[in-house]
Amino acid sequence: MRRFCFSAILFISLLSSSQNLYYTGFFPTIDHSGDLNDKMGYGLYYFAAFPARNVVEPDSKKDFNFLLFYSEQSLTFNASKKVSFTGSYVYQRANAVYDNYINESRFYVQAKYKHTLKNWNVAHRLRFDGRFIRNRLTDQTPFTHRLRYLIGLDIPLKTKNANAYFAMYQEFFFNTVSKARPVYEENWAYAGIGVKINEIHKLEPGILYITWYNGNNSWFNQYYLQLTWVSHLDLSRKRK
Repeated sequence: MRRFCFSAILFISLLSSSQNLYYTGFFPTIDHSGDLNDKMGYGLYYFAAFPARNVVEPDSKKDFNFLLFYSEQSLTFNASKKVSFTGSYVYQRANAVYDNYINESRFYVQAKYKHTLKNWNVAHRLRFDGRFIRNRLTDQTPFTHRLRYLIGLDIPLKTKNANAYFAMYQEFFFNTVSKARPVYEENWAYAGIGVKINEIHKLEPGILYITWYNGNNSWFNQYYLQLTWVSHLDLSRKRK
C-alpha cells in the first residue's frame, strides 16, 4: 500500500508538470447514504465545481467559473460485508449557468470490494459509465462509455475522542469507445481529514486534484478545496 501511495503521488506530480492549464477553486459536496434493510441501501451524491483562479495567468474577471453541477442517485445491493453492487442514474451539467452549457445523462453499474489491512479500511471500486452527452451544435446525443477504477482508504486517527479519520483515494478513467484517443483521459485524487459530529453526520475537508484531457496534447489541471457533508441513516432499525 505504501508503494501504491508513493507511485500515485509521483505519477500525479509528473503528469502535472507536463500540463499547461492550472486552476484552483472550491468543490462543495453532499454525500448521503442509507440502509433500507440488511441487503439494500441507497445513495445521494451531489457536488459543484468552481474553478476560481488560473495559477499561471490569473485574470480576476475571467477565472471564476461554475464548471460542473453533478447529481447522483443510486441503489446498492450488499452481497456480503465485503462485496457490493451498485446501479445509478447521474445528471451532470458542464458550464452550468452559461450559454455554452453541456447536459449529460449517465448510468453506471459498479462492483466494490472492501477489506481491512491492519487498521486501514481499504476499498476497490470498478465502475462502468454509460454516457449520453448532448451535442448542442448537432442536437444529437450519442452514446459513449468508459471504465473507472478507484482505490481508496481511510485510517482512524488517534485522538482524544476517537472521532477523526484520514481518507484518500485515487481514481483512473479509461475510454472504452472504439478508436478513442487518448484511452486514459482523466484522473481524480483526494486526501482529507474527516470529523465525526455524531452517529449520522460527518464533515470532511480535503484537497481534490482533477485532471482531464483537453485535446491537442493539453490537460486541464484543477486543484480544489473540497468540503463534504457526509451523512448516513439506518432506516432498517426503525422498521424493527
